[in-house]
Amino acid sequence: MTGIQAAAALISVAYGAFACLRRRQPLFFKTLLYGMISYLFGTLFIACCQAVHGIQPAGFHVGYFGHIGCYFFLLSSYYGAMDRLADGGEKEYRRFRLAAAIPLILPLGLLTLNMTKAGLTASLPFLLLVIPMALTLYFAVKHLVFPDVELGIIRVMRPYNACAVFFCLTELLSQFVFFPESVRRIATILSCLLLVLLLPLAEKGVRKWFI
Repeated sequence: MTGIQAAAALISVAYGAFACLRRRQPLFFKTLLYGMISYLFGTLFIACCQAVHGIQPAGFHVGYFGHIGCYFFLLSSYYGAMDRLADGGEKEYRRFRLAAAIPLILPLGLLTLNMTKAGLTASLPFLLLVIPMALTLYFAVKHLVFPDVELGIIRVMRPYNACAVFFCLTELLSQFVFFPESVRRIATILSCLLLVLLLPLAEKGVRKWFI
């Protein structure tokens, strides 16, 4: 599975680098590319450990920082580049902001279950992954359901936001160790497919932001 993840991340990074060389890209897209690079480094570390020791590293390890960094870059792209353009803070849209928090029940519920089964100390790696993942999920869902604005950002970015939502969810399912191995494998494969789609969908959307 680690090889598939590394291959998916490499494809995504290669696409992003080529897109940046082909035409000037906005900061939003570049931030996503940095997230893919971070994800790639994390999977490469795990792959190298498997090649050297024959097994994946146990417990918290350096590879986690690659995945954590990916979610923080995705979160930064939403909070720093897109959300201030898409949401003007109007009170009449408060219900959409509240509705976007409903899917957070899943990551917070799995985190609580993990701490109940494994204890707080053993759940620390999962906790560090869930926090940025849950925040990213919130903004992805928010921008998926939020009404469109004059610039049309919400409308043109909906395919990307839908992909980001399912990417976060499949990543969450693949990382929850108490799920059956078959479920985690399927979730990992799906997350890899979504990882490859993230940058192409983002590029297609940002090209239409101001058209």
